Amino acid sequence: MRRISTRRTPHVLPALAALAAAAAVIGILAPASSGTAAASGQVTGHFAFGSDWPVYHHDGLGSGFDQSGTNLSPAKAAWNATLDGPVFGEPLVEAGRVIVATENDTVYELAANTGQVLWSTHVGTPVPQGDLPCGDIGPNVGITGTPVVDPSRSEVFAVADEVVGGAPAHFLIGLDLYSGAELLREPVDPAGTSPATELQRTGLALDDGQVVFGMGGNDGDCGQYWGFVIAASESGGAEHVFQADSVAANHAGAIWMGGAAPVVDAQGHVWVSSGNGSGSNPAPGNPSDSSDAVLELSPTMALVDDFVPSSWQNDNNNDLDLGSSAPALLANGAVFQAGKSQTAFLMNAAHLGGVGGQSAIVQPGSFCGANVEGGNAIDGDVVYTPCQAGIEAVSVSSAASATPLWKTPTGSAGPAIVAGGEVWTIGGSTLRGLNPANGAALQSFSLSGEANHFPTPSVADGLLLAPETDGVAAFDGPAGLPPAPPPAPARPGYWLAARDGGVFSFNPPFDGSVPGLGAHVTDVVDMVYDAATGGYWLAGTDGGVFSFNAPFAGSVPGLGIHVNDIVGMAYDAATGGYWLVGSDGGVFSFNAPYQGSVPGLGIHVNDIVGMAYDAATGGYWLVGRDGGVFAFHAPYAGSVPGLGVHIGNVVGMAADAATAGYWLVGNDGGVFAFNAPYQGSVPGLGARVTNVVGMTYDAATGGYWLVGNDGGVFSFNAPFAGSLGGLRLNQPVVALAAPPPP
Repeated sequence: MRRISTRRTPHVLPALAALAAAAAVIGILAPASSGTAAASGQVTGHFAFGSDWPVYHHDGLGSGFDQSGTNLSPAKAAWNATLDGPVFGEPLVEAGRVIVATENDTVYELAANTGQVLWSTHVGTPVPQGDLPCGDIGPNVGITGTPVVDPSRSEVFAVADEVVGGAPAHFLIGLDLYSGAELLREPVDPAGTSPATELQRTGLALDDGQVVFGMGGNDGDCGQYWGFVIAASESGGAEHVFQADSVAANHAGAIWMGGAAPVVDAQGHVWVSSGNGSGSNPAPGNPSDSSDAVLELSPTMALVDDFVPSSWQNDNNNDLDLGSSAPALLANGAVFQAGKSQTAFLMNAAHLGGVGGQSAIVQPGSFCGANVEGGNAIDGDVVYTPCQAGIEAVSVSSAASATPLWKTPTGSAGPAIVAGGEVWTIGGSTLRGLNPANGAALQSFSLSGEANHFPTPSVADGLLLAPETDGVAAFDGPAGLPPAPPPAPARPGYWLAARDGGVFSFNPPFDGSVPGLGAHVTDVVDMVYDAATGGYWLAGTDGGVFSFNAPFAGSVPGLGIHVNDIVGMAYDAATGGYWLVGSDGGVFSFNAPYQGSVPGLGIHVNDIVGMAYDAATGGYWLVGRDGGVFAFHAPYAGSVPGLGVHIGNVVGMAADAATAGYWLVGNDGGVFAFNAPYQGSVPGLGARVTNVVGMTYDAATGGYWLVGNDGGVFSFNAPFAGSLGGLRLNQPVVALAAPPPP
């Protein structure tokens, strides 16, 4: 089981509004394409509504191959969407939704059938071009690399260049696929760098819970920058970093690859190519510094293997970087790489060979006749390379043999994809479908223009999508437009409750709040869900109960009793009623069986902080500030004093329905497990807080959530759905509640 660390987001909907629901797993990234249908001009199907394109060039290997059989013969214009800034990334598709980002730091989601904006999230202030020491992206630099979608989390990730405190900074942003709500904001500039000289240009990729991307310099190679490959956790926290050209006093070695994404193989290894280094280590015989190289990295960004041309020092000094395109990994074990030197190299994926260790060289000094820049398309053993003199097809029969087949006479040079039996590429302001047999144009369409130097189309859900200067153009085939996007399916989530009775909903339905009733209180202490109705109750320190789509069964004031020491509440699933508990351990039952209380034991305390329900017996536990547990018709599994530990900061408990055990949590986020699986704690994350106020069990995963009084949520083997961390609140958060799994 994987521990999910804290994520705190500064942008959420107001307390009286609910976030839109999001999806469960819809699909996974396919590692490769290998068919020969596209090469032979045959199509395996008529259309592919419902197919997805969640990452640059479709899959982890960056094959650019549409396996769904979408028929685009002939294609026709379907719709255009105009956005708020230049588009440099490839349009993505997930669940009938088109995702595209702009240099204005805005992420858009469009309906695939109409192009209508479903949501747009402006994640920050983009960096004015004039604030950078050089570069050719303008008037602003915002989101340049193609985002990536993780279907298993229903989350879109992008790296945004933003103005923060008057200076540029890069952030990994996570957005809810179905609502656009910001779920993650994580700084990703490596220590010791100048963000103004670093450009995040590659597409983003996924690797086992990590978002992987490259960084390098702006156009013009100004200032001191380095090439980095960064693997950042989807859940936030420290990232793994590989640095190219890390020799003392050196710099450069950009990881940019013409906008292509890092390639991720079936073992989770990450493949990239690097640009020219600073040239400060030119003496023959000096060891490679990982510039001008093909690099195989582990998921933790350790160097596994590399290939470096024997001419790397000369290439460094003459801006002939190998890393202007991405490595192409073929099923036959070959690796194909070409860059700016007009020499293509073949390597064996099992052993890249180091300096000069290639298996073969393809047309040395004359391959393609121009730079190769961007991502490849791969169909079986054919690689369609993004030669800037026009797409060139190369047959790679083995790690030691490759034969150039053709160069397109159209001159279209944008990174190609293969779909519907045609090779699709953008040249100038024209989208073309090429014959895979000879590169001749079979179809062509005018676009409004291109801001991106390496524009590349995509195909999914029956559509052919092309980026334009400030938007997206969509084309459909004989089957017509896809159906409307399916509604967002229900997914687990939770509510947070503030002391004034304000309720914040993260996925579950919002049923109301105390301020929404026109009532003004500052004494709410707990919240529980009603499994029968899907609603919830809030309880105040005076024992007053507020019901929202949940049956009102009574309150302490309704009994004619006046107290000001209620600290917790629990739901009785058997009767639909509830209990309230006071700090002295006194229990009030409302349509729920009374099982006992601390005063009934003849014990006098004034430090009870909460209670939990035992579904197996219908009883309950009470917990004190010192971690002492009182069991009433529920099995006693232990307590903190029983461990020989002396503390005074326990703030709550949660029951594990699977084991009949329970967890206790302290205000520092420390968790004590009693006959319940330990899933982690805040101190275990290396975080130091003193504001945790409660916890809740996730019946779907067996994990739990902790919540702080600032609304920050810590997830441990439980899905993170959002938090209030960073938002200025009228009153502190006091409780978190979650419905059972759908």
